[in-house]
Amino acid sequence: MPADASATARALPSKGLVGDAALKVLFRENHSQLLRFCRIRISHAADAEDLVQDAFLSVRRAYPDKGIDELRPLLFTALRNLTLDYLKSGYAKQRRSSAEIGDMGEFLACPRSVTPETQLRDAQLLAIVQAALAALDPRKREALLLSRLERLTHKEIAKRLSVSPRTVRSDITDAMAVIAKSLERAEDPEREG
Repeated sequence: MPADASATARALPSKGLVGDAALKVLFRENHSQLLRFCRIRISHAADAEDLVQDAFLSVRRAYPDKGIDELRPLLFTALRNLTLDYLKSGYAKQRRSSAEIGDMGEFLACPRSVTPETQLRDAQLLAIVQAALAALDPRKREALLLSRLERLTHKEIAKRLSVSPRTVRSDITDAMAVIAKSLERAEDPEREG
């Protein structure tokens, strides 16, 4: 068999793969490209690596029966969305300011301890999130909590709540938007929303 034919023969069987097997192939073939894609958008290498891993995990949970050709664009879309969420979350700003403070570590009395201001701010943010959760429609709140705390797939949540997976996806998106808007208003109280 010529070299080109053997390469083609090795490539063809992966086309029919689905689920975990397809994701393993995609991981081998696309991990570095996905990582570059993410690192262009965010500067912290460890966070970029985490987001790529999260994209693979979320696609694995949400689409267990899809093939390689369907999973590849889903991975890039999931990673793009995770990256946007990361950038909007304020975590990137916090990481930048933490890095700046870290550079001043020798001038700080105790650079690794949590300050009272940070503890107060964290408590305030937690209260804002709890209030936003309490104000949510019960089904949306339940879908979000099942997704984030119990790490259930959209299909599992849909079954538990007796709705479609598309409704679950929409409920989670809406819930996250409400929480993000509440946090955004807390950051800038003059902003109307």
